[in-house]
Amino acid sequence: MGSRSISVGQNQPAPASSSKEAIQINSVAKNSRAAEIMRTGVVFSPLDPILSSPVPYGSAWMVRGDSGIGKTVFAFQFCLQALRRGEAVVYVSCDEDPRRTQANLARFGFGVAPYIDSRQLVFVDAFSETPGPQYVISDRTDAEEFAYVIGNAVSAAGEVVRIVVDSVTSLAAYYSSRDLVNLVYEKNRLLRSDTSVLLDLYLGQAVESQSMYCLTNAYDVTVDLYYGEEQGGFPRRSLRVRKVRGGTFDPREFPFRIEPHQGIRVDATFYSK
Repeated sequence: MGSRSISVGQNQPAPASSSKEAIQINSVAKNSRAAEIMRTGVVFSPLDPILSSPVPYGSAWMVRGDSGIGKTVFAFQFCLQALRRGEAVVYVSCDEDPRRTQANLARFGFGVAPYIDSRQLVFVDAFSETPGPQYVISDRTDAEEFAYVIGNAVSAAGEVVRIVVDSVTSLAAYYSSRDLVNLVYEKNRLLRSDTSVLLDLYLGQAVESQSMYCLTNAYDVTVDLYYGEEQGGFPRRSLRVRKVRGGTFDPREFPFRIEPHQGIRVDATFYSK
């Protein structure tokens, strides 16, 4: 690969001389609070009634869904619940400027300004053409830069960190199907650690079926969001867990609704009514 430069925001450490230098990520929780967080597993309330037990750290999650179904709300809620537990969050914004993402969070009732100020919540800008104060991925066609800049942000984060990419689908315009699969596998390999959890969003049907089959193998958890049967003349939002590697879960679809200030609310009693 030819020489390149990585855009660096005012708070972003300068890159090492080689883009292939190993990314240093904490692998052992060093304080009692971090150890306690890890013992309880990945807490995410919408899936509590569906999973037999929490998913452990070190896992990678895939969330697929129709346009407008609530994937980003899912990701917002996943982040906010982590922040409230004292975890760090690295949010990779591929679909829009991180400032718009932050505004959307506030508009939905998810107040995150204090977490941003304390750098417990860090955004990686994989959208804007001009560098800002965030970590910036200047060339989305460069798979090495993509993983390297995210790795820098993760290295500077807290001991226990959730890493969200919103969305991987945006990268499909820059890569062949095979190269996109390779990017995801390499990203997950570099960023996965005992104290991290990865969550990637995908637009349903945007990736060809053969590549999607390969991609699902890169994840420990897969969740589908879609419009199910109509109820009262309106399409019903539904959630279904498709895979939990090494765990058990309820494979049935569950209706859900989206509420401001709360996020996704799964109807856990649907099958007992």
